Amino acid sequence: MTESSLTPELMELTTMLCNALAANEEVAAAKVRIDLFSRSAEATRLFHEVNAYGEELRAKYQAGMSPSEEEIAKFDGLRQAVVDNELAHGFLEARQRIDEILGSINQLLSMTLELGRTPSLEEFTAARSHADESCGRGGDCSCHDGGGESCGCRRHHGHCHH
Repeated sequence: MTESSLTPELMELTTMLCNALAANEEVAAAKVRIDLFSRSAEATRLFHEVNAYGEELRAKYQAGMSPSEEEIAKFDGLRQAVVDNELAHGFLEARQRIDEILGSINQLLSMTLELGRTPSLEEFTAARSHADESCGRGGDCSCHDGGGESCGCRRHHGHCHH
């Protein structure tokens, strides 16, 4: 590990949290799904192919050109192939769950630093609801639509601001 700005006490507490996360069954199961995906040449190829083609279409759109119906159909077919691939689909679900967990942890930590105490379940739930409404998204305010596009909001003190 590189030199940290954390005091030894904060480093110890952070290490305890990291160890607890690594030992958590849900986190471990998600890691297994991610590892299985990364070992599958077919699943990773499909995933990279749909991402690369999506980037091509996004660049074309950003350059002021609309994708053709054939290009859209090709992208939809590639995306469906990823969804139909058990390992790629499992990877996407696992990454989404890990992102949700990290978002919740980050929000709890931010709220704790802001409040000077651990937030109550009611405070945390209210902040999550506010973030969901502010971003116009259900679930975690991770500010990503699955394609790498930012929704234009940013997390600050446990809330999502535009």
